[in-house]
Amino acid sequence: MAGRHAHAADAAQPAAAASAPSSDEIEQLRSTFNLTVPVAGKKRSNQLPLYFEADHVEGHTDDKMKATGTVKLRQGDIAMRTDEVTYTQANDTAHAVGRVRITRQGDVFVGPELTLKLDTLEGEFIRPSYWFGRTAAGGRANLIEFLGSNRLRATQATYSSCTPNDLPDGSPGSPDWVLSTSQVDMDFDANEGRAQNAVIRFLGVPILAAPVLTFPLRDERKSGWLAPSFDVDNKAGFELAVPYYWNIAPNQDMTLTPSMSTRRGGGADVEYRYLTPEYRGTLHVAGLPYDQVAGEARGMVDYQHQGVVTESDSPTLTNYELRWRRVSDDDYWKDFSGELPSLTPRLYDSHASVERQLNTRNWGLGASQTTLYANVQTWQTLRDMDTLGDPSTQITAPYRREPQMGVRSRSTSESGWTWQMQGEFNRFTNEDATKVAGNRLHAIGQVERTFGDLNGYTLTPRLSVRSVNYSLDGNTTTSTREASLTVPTFSLDGNVTFERNTTLFGHDMVQTLEPRAMYVYTPYRKQSNLPLFDTAQRDFNQYSIFSESDFTGMDRINDANQLTLGVTTRWLDPKDGAEAVRLGVVQKVLFADQRITPNDGAPITQRLSDLLLLASTNIAQHWFVDSTQQSSAQGHQNQRTTMSLRYTPADWHTVSLSYRYARDSSEQVDLGWQWPLSRNFTPPTQTMAQQAASASASLNFDGHRTGGTECKGTWYSVGRLSYSMRDEHMTDALVGFEYDAGCWIGRIVAQRSLTGSDASTKFMFQLELVGLSRLGSSPLHRLKNDIPGYKLLRDDNSMFIPANSTSDQTDD
Repeated sequence: MAGRHAHAADAAQPAAAASAPSSDEIEQLRSTFNLTVPVAGKKRSNQLPLYFEADHVEGHTDDKMKATGTVKLRQGDIAMRTDEVTYTQANDTAHAVGRVRITRQGDVFVGPELTLKLDTLEGEFIRPSYWFGRTAAGGRANLIEFLGSNRLRATQATYSSCTPNDLPDGSPGSPDWVLSTSQVDMDFDANEGRAQNAVIRFLGVPILAAPVLTFPLRDERKSGWLAPSFDVDNKAGFELAVPYYWNIAPNQDMTLTPSMSTRRGGGADVEYRYLTPEYRGTLHVAGLPYDQVAGEARGMVDYQHQGVVTESDSPTLTNYELRWRRVSDDDYWKDFSGELPSLTPRLYDSHASVERQLNTRNWGLGASQTTLYANVQTWQTLRDMDTLGDPSTQITAPYRREPQMGVRSRSTSESGWTWQMQGEFNRFTNEDATKVAGNRLHAIGQVERTFGDLNGYTLTPRLSVRSVNYSLDGNTTTSTREASLTVPTFSLDGNVTFERNTTLFGHDMVQTLEPRAMYVYTPYRKQSNLPLFDTAQRDFNQYSIFSESDFTGMDRINDANQLTLGVTTRWLDPKDGAEAVRLGVVQKVLFADQRITPNDGAPITQRLSDLLLLASTNIAQHWFVDSTQQSSAQGHQNQRTTMSLRYTPADWHTVSLSYRYARDSSEQVDLGWQWPLSRNFTPPTQTMAQQAASASASLNFDGHRTGGTECKGTWYSVGRLSYSMRDEHMTDALVGFEYDAGCWIGRIVAQRSLTGSDASTKFMFQLELVGLSRLGSSPLHRLKNDIPGYKLLRDDNSMFIPANSTSDQTDD
C-alpha cells in the first residue's frame, strides 16, 4: 500500500470505527504512507460529510487532533488546504495556520491564519487575499469574518482585477485601479454587498467616492444608483446624467435619470418596464422643464405594450399591441436624436392593433386558419424648420387609418390546392386638410397549387382577383366620389435546381444552377381617377422583380403581360452546405405596353426591363464581397449599384468598405474599421472562466498573483466614415480610440451627424474597470451598430458598482 489514499467520513456519523490510533501507531505510519483520518463530531446542521486528509496526524478524533504537512479538508462546495490544522471536536472548530487556502464556487481565499467552526461556518481569516471567479477580480483585507454559511464581513479591504505593477526597486506597487473600503458586509442570501467609505482610485488618483454603497452578489437586478455618464455636445455643452435603477418587482423595473446640461439646463429621463406571461411593455418619457437654448419646455413620450390572450379550452388566440410616440416640437429630432431612435427620425407612428385567430383546425381534407384584425394608426410628421421654403426637404404626411378592419383566411387540401381570401375596410384621413380623404373597401381571393418535387423542380399556377371600392369625402379634387375596380391576375411560377460536383480554387465544391421563370398577366383597368392612400412603387431588387405587382398597397394594380427570367448559380461546401460563391442575373420581358405606372406617368413601352446582376463570395479567406447592380437595357447605363467589401483576418481586426449609387439621387461611400495599432498585439481574453481559473491558480500566499489579468495595453482605432460624393461632404462620422490595458479599457469617440441642414458633434468618454463598472458615456451601441464586424474587447462582466449608493446593471 503506497501513495495517498482518500477516504470519506460523514461528520454526522458516530466516531470512526473503534478508537483513535495511538501515538506509536501514527509514528509508524508516517514513514510509509499519507494518512486519511475520518473525523468524528456532532451532527452538523448542514448534514454534509467532512473529508479530511493529512500527511501527519496526532491526537484523538473524539477530543482534539492536530494535522500537519499537506492538510486537506472538504465539506460540500468548500475545500481547504493548509500546512497545519488543529481540530477540536467539542466545538467543531478548525484552527489552520501556515499557507491556508480556501476555495468555494470559483472563489479563492488565501492567508496565514484561519479559525473556522465547521458546523456553523463562523470564524476569522487573518490578512487574507481573495479572488472572485464571477468577476475575475479580487483583493486583500486585514480581516475577514465568516458570519455563517452565506454571510461574511471584510475589514480594510481592496478590490481590483489588475495585477499590481512592480516598482523599480522590485517591491510590489499598486494596481492600475483599485476599490478601497473600510468595511464590506456580504449577505449572499439577500444578494447584497454593503461597503463603507468606498474610494475608487485610477492610476493612483481618486475618481469616485461614496460613504456607503451596496451592490449585488449575483447576476440579479437590484435597486440603486448606477454609474454616472457624461459627454460633450456642441449643442448641449457638457452633459452629466446619474441614473437610478428601481427594481420594483421581479417583473417590473424603472430607471430614473436626472441630467444636467451646461447649455440647456436640467432635465430627466424615465423608463418603466413590465413583463408577465400575458403581456409586456415599456414607457419612456424624457423632458426638459425649460430648455435654455430653445426658450421653452421640451420632451417626448414613447409607450409600447404587447399582449396575448389565450383561452384554455379553445385554440383561439388574440394578440394586441399599443404604440404611442410623440415629441414636443419640430426640432426635437435634431437636438435629441439619440433619445428616440427610429428609421424615420422625422416620422413617428402611433397605433393600436388587435388580431384574433379564430381557428386552426384539421378537417381531414386539409387545414384552415381564419384571422380577424383591426388597427388604428396615426402619425406625427416633423418639419425641417430651417428649410421651410424648400419643398424637397419637407416630408409628406402619411395617411392615418381611422380605423382599419379586416379578415383573412387560408386553407389547404391534401390534393395540394391552397385558397386565400382577405377582406378589409379602411378609413383614410390626413393632417393636411387639402388632401383627399375617404373610405376604401377591398377584397382579394387567390387559389394556387404547386406541382413537382420541392428538391428538384416546382411549377406553381396562381389565379387571384382583387376588387377595390372607394367612397371619398367632399374635398376630393376629382368629380368622382364613388369608384370601384376589379382586376384578375394569372401567374405561372417555375424553377429548377441542378447540381454537380466540381472544384473551385482546389476545393471540392457542389455547384448549383437554379433557373427561374415567372409569367404574369393582368388586364388593364383605368385607375388615374383613384386616390393614393397607402400605395408606393416597389424597390427594384431580386425579390420584388418576381412579384405580381409593381406596387405595394391596393390603390394601384398595374397591368402586366410579362415574363421574368432569372438564373442563379452557387458553389457550396459539400460538408456543411456553406455558400462560397453566388452569381445571379434577372430581367423582365414585357409583351405589351404597361399603362399603369408610378405617379400616373407615361406608359412603359420598352420591352426589356433593367438588368439586375447579383454577386457575392467569401471564397478568399478572411474576405467577403457582396454586390448588386441595376443596369438599363437600352444604353446600358448604371441605374443603381450597391457594393460591400469586408476584410476580417482575425477577431478585433476588421475593415469594411461599401459603395451605394442611385442615378440622379445619391452616391455614397462608407468606410468602417476596428484595428489594433500595436505591433505586439495581445488578443483580449474573452472567457471569464479562463481568467478566473488562471488567476485563482496563481494567487500567491503573499497576496500577489504571478499570472492572470495583467495591465499591458493595446491601442485600437475604431470608426466609420460616410461621405456623399454627390454633395461632396461628410454626412456622418464616428471616429475613436480604445485602449485595452487588460484590467481596464478606455474609450474616446467623436461622433458627427448631419441632421437636415444642421451638424451635431458629440464627444463620448468611457472608462471600463473590468470586473467592476463602466464610467462615462457609452459609445458601444453606436460602435456595434455602425461598424460591421465590430467586437467587444471584453465580455460584459461588470458588477457595476455606482458612484454613490446601490447598483447592479451595466449602462449598455
